[in-house]
Amino acid sequence: MNRSLIAVALTTGLIGLAPPTGHAADLAFATSEGLFRLEPNGGDRQALLPSRDRPFNALVWSSDGQQLAVVQNYTEVYRVNPAAENVELIFSSNCQTSPSLTVAWQTDSPTLVIQERCPSPRAGTPAQLALYLSDATGKLTIPLTLPASLESDVYLSPQGSRVAYAAGQHIFIAALDGSRPQRITQTPGTYGAAGSPLAWSPDGTRLAFYEGSYPFQRLNVVTTTGDDRRVLTPEPNFQIYRSRVLWSPDGRYIAFYQPYNPPFSNQEVVALVNVNTGETQMVTRPGFYDALSWAPNSQALAMASGLQAGQQALFKFNLVNQEFTPLTNQPLQNILESQWSPAGDWVAFTATPDGDSFGTQVLHRVRPDGSQLAAITDVDEYVYPFTWVPEPATAQTSGAE
Repeated sequence: MNRSLIAVALTTGLIGLAPPTGHAADLAFATSEGLFRLEPNGGDRQALLPSRDRPFNALVWSSDGQQLAVVQNYTEVYRVNPAAENVELIFSSNCQTSPSLTVAWQTDSPTLVIQERCPSPRAGTPAQLALYLSDATGKLTIPLTLPASLESDVYLSPQGSRVAYAAGQHIFIAALDGSRPQRITQTPGTYGAAGSPLAWSPDGTRLAFYEGSYPFQRLNVVTTTGDDRRVLTPEPNFQIYRSRVLWSPDGRYIAFYQPYNPPFSNQEVVALVNVNTGETQMVTRPGFYDALSWAPNSQALAMASGLQAGQQALFKFNLVNQEFTPLTNQPLQNILESQWSPAGDWVAFTATPDGDSFGTQVLHRVRPDGSQLAAITDVDEYVYPFTWVPEPATAQTSGAE
């Protein structure tokens, strides 16, 4: 479908036909009733963890799909082994106020990396960040001491063995073995303004980042050895509203939201830049977009389009034939996130049914051609968060470290 037909598809509900075949991974998701696992074609739910009246904040599976890390109640991290029916509390925050906890598994390892961000108790002082490693026994260690005056969050490499951060107007990379951090920028700059990320390439060999004072930030890329730094958006006074950086799984492209005619419009376009050539393509017309995600084969993007959180539809954009395919057949509200299955044969997303004044997030699944769209949770269940369970055959292999 040509991009000029997006508005028509929102009202006509065009969908594709022939569904792909093949086994799909399971979905794990949380509601107020607990944590569950479900095959997207249906079947009985498998209860993984009760809610115990405390919210779930994050779900992260190990690369082999055998263990699950769960952040609950904003302050606790659990390790769940569904096969052994074992749940273990491995971390509890000591922050004075509710922290921000992020977790990630090291590739092909039972080691879990936990980042704790404690809000500052006093206005005008920076938040305090700390890193912890939890091994297979649950033992906690501190792999490195972070600078007291960080200028960004700490970003873990895809393989979980290094981190990148900004401090002292430079970007540093540090291994989680206690070795000395390496500075990879040659000139001072503003590298963490307004939550600007340091985004690792999927193979762990490059970083993409915005440099400059918000909103005048330009997209850069540099190797993790500090070589070959290039500006990918060289236009003078280039602006950014949302500093999202989404690498394609093959590392060839970066997708991002580019403002349209700032500061006179709050609309954006979805843009792609070829990391190797610097060529930039405006994928969409100006509008409002959300829930951007890459297909595992790097040949398609899913995205929500429509009025800001009002009436939205989910689409697939095919990079090969430059066509859009609608994935939903009726307007929805608040499509917050989309995720492709590991094999790329399903797209899962959460959205609020049209007319629901409570903002309930219902979990849906659909084939990439727009067929077999269905809600797989009830309208009275608020789903957050959700994630696909990795399959060993489709789990990503380790890249350069």
